[in-house]
This record gives sequence, structure tokens and C-alpha cells, in this order.
Amino acid sequence: MSENRHAPIKENLAWSSHIGFLLACVGAAIGLGNIWKFPYMAGTQGGGAFVLVYLVTIFLIAIPVAAAELITGRMARRNAVDSVIHLAQDTKTPSLFGLVGLVAVLASFMLLTFYPVISGWVMAYLGKSLMGGFSGFDAAQVSAEFNNLLANPAEMIFWQVLFLALTGFVVSRDIRSGLEKANLFLMPVLFLMLVMVVIYGAIQGDIGAAVSFLFTPDFSSITPEVILSAVGHGFFSVGVGAAMLITYGAYLNHNVSIGEAAITIGIADTVIALLAGIGIFAIVFGQGLEPAQGPGLIFVTLPLAFSDMAGGSFFAALFFLLVVFAALTSNLALTEVIVRFVSDRLGTSRAKTTFGVLLISFLIGLTTIFSFNILSDFRLSDTGVFADKTLFDAKDYVTSNILMPLGGLLIVAFAGWIVPAKTSLAHFGGAAWMHTIWLWLSRLIAPIGVIWVFISNL
Repeated sequence: MSENRHAPIKENLAWSSHIGFLLACVGAAIGLGNIWKFPYMAGTQGGGAFVLVYLVTIFLIAIPVAAAELITGRMARRNAVDSVIHLAQDTKTPSLFGLVGLVAVLASFMLLTFYPVISGWVMAYLGKSLMGGFSGFDAAQVSAEFNNLLANPAEMIFWQVLFLALTGFVVSRDIRSGLEKANLFLMPVLFLMLVMVVIYGAIQGDIGAAVSFLFTPDFSSITPEVILSAVGHGFFSVGVGAAMLITYGAYLNHNVSIGEAAITIGIADTVIALLAGIGIFAIVFGQGLEPAQGPGLIFVTLPLAFSDMAGGSFFAALFFLLVVFAALTSNLALTEVIVRFVSDRLGTSRAKTTFGVLLISFLIGLTTIFSFNILSDFRLSDTGVFADKTLFDAKDYVTSNILMPLGGLLIVAFAGWIVPAKTSLAHFGGAAWMHTIWLWLSRLIAPIGVIWVFISNL
């Protein structure tokens, strides 16, 4: 591998700065899972108990897997599938290991068939907030508004297309003028808006109750189910298992420490999730509402809270704008995974490949939209794991419970066990002791945790 270690990267396929790379990776990790899923899972899983297990998971499982993905991409400097094939060939192991990367790429593609739809809901709520929000609405009206959106396929298609168009506008450009420039703008603005929401929650809501709820663990609430839920979400929160960090790592020069980058990504991702939780629950508790509302937390509970608060319409729009930004940065990474793979294999331009990938994403994404209305009664099976699951539920199940954990497990096992330790050390960067800690975590702790989540969720 020594001849490849310092191989030059084409300028249009490389990050121009360390901060550009880090913000892109943090943007890939930060998405709906941080702003939407983390708060509602904490709300339904015991608050502080869930957060405690989640934090442990980030450092023992998610960060080692993130480092494994980054170093795999940087060592091979190819798309996710070809990176693993190249490293397998270089270490005299079967090219069949290319399936390791293919599983993760499939996870990204599956996510692209429903992630833009849910992101479209957020854009719709941004539009509603800008038009006056939910001022004066009661609980029944707010709930009816969300149900009306789900029952209207034409409206959902409009927002899905708009979100995909924004994605295509960025990804069709080269790395520096597209992904890097977009994240250099989106991530700082997202953080600033999130801080503003937290400050608003502190002034207008009950931030003391929010902090107590999130950071005072009730150890009696730490059940096997809560542990499993927190470990599963902690693993997915950093964006591993879908080849995003492999792809971004392929654009990374050798002078960046993989360990420090993975830790930075994990900490930034966690800080954003905790800030979102504090801001959301301060607003919810301040209005005397119930935090354990599940997925409806930001589409039903929060709009109801904003409707009775001073400046509620403005801060509702601000909140949904920051969620759109978070969703967009993740969707850019998902799309880049597929675009890089397809363009490498077919030799097509970025612009044409991006259009084709997003068109297919849109068409298959229609099954997600129709799952909430005209195909809401359709089920793939009456028995087994797909019993009672709509098409959307089935795709979500396959992606979250099979492809992503399997992809993460295979990547961390490949990087930790198949790639020689001397080779990974040469590419890891930073202090040797950090590589040693990563090596043992990636060989033992992380695989055990991912296997447990994988088997438990089947």
C-alpha cells in the first residue's frame, strides 16, 4: 500500500480545507435523526436514562465505526464498493469483500427513497410557518393539519421534488464548489439557528425542566429495551453504515488524523442532538405538553406549543428552517455515495449521474408517499417481519435493521481485522496510541455492540 499512501487526489475530487472536510462529515451525520428522532426517542425512553446509554454508545461503537469508514475511503480513494475491493486485492483477500461496500451503498440508496419525503414534510411545515404558522390552533387543528398533509400525495410530491432539486443543484457540481461550499454555509448557520431556538426556549419555556429531563438519569428506567434503543440510535446517529464517510474519506488528504476527525464528528453530532433536545423540551415543558409524543413531536406537539408563545410564528419558521438544513446536509452525503459509485462504474458526468440517481429516487420514493394515502392499506405480508408494515415501514425496517447495521459491522470488521494493522496505522494519522485504541474497539467492542443491535432488531 505504500505506493498508494501519498497518491495525489484530483483537485475536483478533494476537500480544499480541513474545516471543509469536517463540516461536510458533521453535516452527513447531523440530520433528521438528531433534530427529530433523538428528542422523541429520549422523550419516550426515559429521558436521562436513554441519554446516558446513548453517550456511551457514541464513544465505544459509533466513533470507531466512523473511523473505520474514513480510513477505508482514504486508503483506497475510490467509491465505497471499489475501495473495499481494492483493499481486499491489495491484502490478497477475495474480491468478494466488495459486497461489504455494496451493502452500505444499498443502504444509502434505500434511504434516498424515503428520506427526501420526510424532509419534504419539514419543508411543508417551514412554508406553513412562514405563512403565519399555527397561531391560534388547538390540539385537534394541529393534528388535523399533519394528517391532511399525509393524505395529500400531490402536496407531498411537490415538496419531495423541491427538496431533491436542492440536493441536485449542489451534488451536480464538483466537490469543492458543491458539497464543501454548501456545508461551509449550512452548518454554521444551522448551529446559530439552533442556539437561537435554545435561547428562545430558555426565555419563553422551561429550560430547567428540559435539562433535568435529559441529564438526570433514572437508573430504574435503564431496561434492556432502553439500552437496545439507545445503542441502536447512537450507532445510526453518527451516520455510519451507509458509506457516507467512506465516500467523504476518499476525498481526504493524508495530513488529517482519522482518530481526531472521527471524535470531532461524534462530539459535534452529539452536541447538536443534545442542544435540539434542550430547545425542544424547554418549549414543550413550558407549554405544559407531554414529551413522550413519538414521531409526532415536531409535527404536532411543537407547532401546538409555538401557537401559544410570543414570537411563536417566527421561531417556528426558524426551527423548521434549521431542520431543513440538517436534512439537506445528510441527503447531500447520501446522494454523493450513489453518484460517485455510478459515475465511476458508468463513466458518466456528475451532472448526468446526479439527475439519473435523483430521478430514480423520486420514482421509488412515490411508494413512500402513497404508503400514507392511496396505498395505506397495502401490506407486503400478513406474517413474519413485514406483517402489518406499509411499503414505507418495510423500507425503513430493511434499511435501519438490516442494511445499515450489517454495513457498519462489515466495514468495521474489514478495517479492523482484514486490513493489516501496519497498513491502517500508516494511514490513520495522529498519535500511535489513538490507533491502538481504535484497533481494539473496532475489533471487539464495536462489532459486539452492532451484532447485538442487528440480531435484536430482526
